[in-house]
Amino acid sequence: MRRPLIAPLALIAGLATLASASPALADTPPVLPVISAVGADPNDAGYLDFHATSDSAIDPASVTAQLTFRVSGERPVTTVTGFTLVSGTPEDGTWRTTARMALGAHGDYDAVVDLADADGDHPAYLGRAVVRYVDLPVFSDTALDRTALDFEHQSVTATGSVSTFDPATGVTTSGWTGGTVYLEGTRGSGPWEVATTVQPDGTYQVTGPVHGYVYVYAVQQDSQTVNTELVQVSMTASPTRIVFDKPTDTAVYGSAYTVSGTAQYLSPTTNTWTPLPASDHDIEVGLQGPNGNHAYELTSGGRFSEKLDTVTGDTTWSALTGGYGYLAQSTADAHLHALSRSVLAWSDHTFTGAGAIRVKGSLTASAGPRPTGRVELQQSQNGSTGWTTVATVTPNAAGAFDAWHTLKHPTGYLRLHYSGSANATAAVTSKVHLTRSVTRITGFNASPEPVRKGGTLTVTGNLQRQNGSSWTSLSGQRVAIYFRVPGAKDGTRMATATTGNGGKFTVKLTAKQDGTWSATYAATSQYLNTTSAGDYVDVR
Repeated sequence: MRRPLIAPLALIAGLATLASASPALADTPPVLPVISAVGADPNDAGYLDFHATSDSAIDPASVTAQLTFRVSGERPVTTVTGFTLVSGTPEDGTWRTTARMALGAHGDYDAVVDLADADGDHPAYLGRAVVRYVDLPVFSDTALDRTALDFEHQSVTATGSVSTFDPATGVTTSGWTGGTVYLEGTRGSGPWEVATTVQPDGTYQVTGPVHGYVYVYAVQQDSQTVNTELVQVSMTASPTRIVFDKPTDTAVYGSAYTVSGTAQYLSPTTNTWTPLPASDHDIEVGLQGPNGNHAYELTSGGRFSEKLDTVTGDTTWSALTGGYGYLAQSTADAHLHALSRSVLAWSDHTFTGAGAIRVKGSLTASAGPRPTGRVELQQSQNGSTGWTTVATVTPNAAGAFDAWHTLKHPTGYLRLHYSGSANATAAVTSKVHLTRSVTRITGFNASPEPVRKGGTLTVTGNLQRQNGSSWTSLSGQRVAIYFRVPGAKDGTRMATATTGNGGKFTVKLTAKQDGTWSATYAATSQYLNTTSAGDYVDVR
């Protein structure tokens, strides 16, 4: 009774076997085309390029491109067909439009590319790109007048021609529809550019203060740029130097002082040191000194200066220039040594009849430390020239001095003089005029010689005063007669005589013993004192 069930069971088993084997019989998933590198030819925007890969050959007839003009409002769409394989294989190659695209207007377009391969497969993602369908500037004959810049040649001039390539026609015409080209390079710490208008024939000339990688460029309709080849332009910094008018100098304590000098550069043209120009306001000299740190623009001839209102001690100025652009940096120092302001005073210049003068005074300073060194007593016959040092005196620790000096020729003018030192100024006092005349006794004689004891001795002589370079008789003056015994230090006044005409005086005395006779004239307010030579008389 159970046999009729066998066949259905076998059928069920077979169906189960077929069901378990069905996955191995399923279709393999297709390999879809991939589109990349969509865009206009960089050198000719009239053609559209793209790259495609697939597991089977791309069908050229299936390739279409939709280009939508990027404008506001209604956006015109142009369909482009007809593509040719230009490199690679149909399975992996680059395609280009067979003919130049005829787009309605110049500008940017959104391009979408679709295609199919031999299996009929389309890409999962369509090829997309922005196509720049604009005039292309074409540069030629580009040249620079120099590729090495220096301080005297800070600009580059670029010349050349630029033409316009139209992607719609493929025709190149002279001139640039954009109208302007730009010279760009580096200046300072950033880019720098200069614009110029292109001439109708397409030529241009543009000059700019640039260096580094220099090039000319033009701006297309879509604000993209096309550049010429980059040219390396070097720059050389010229050596500089600062020349102080007085690298080392002196000034008196309490005085004002101006430090000054010239900033120079070594000319790359003449190889000579040349003042930096005042016209370039970027060029400065920095000074660090008693007034702080300050920068000064140069005046004509590369000059600079700074005033110090009050000198209070030794001072140094440090100057700096250059170190930027076309100028190398240089530094220099100027040193100022402060001098004490010497004050020389002659407080007592008493003059004695014997020709001695008192040299009493002080050497001090009105500003700065007290000066040191000797003080000179100087004499001049006319008070203007011919000052001669006749004596010196050394001040004590407080600067005071007090001494007497006998003048060999007590006439003319006297003054005190301090010649100064490395740390103090010179100084001089006012003049002292010696108004009393020098006198002398000539022809003095005591006779007879020998003479008898108790006999009469006649003493005579002549009194004279100096009158310039000559001598004049002095009458009406009293002359004292002195006698000094042998061995005695001083003589004894024996008589007084008055000079007569010609300055002659005569005295008659009694001879008592051997000894020396002389005549002395005492100083007055007009005349200096004098003593004659002695005359020894033998008394028998």
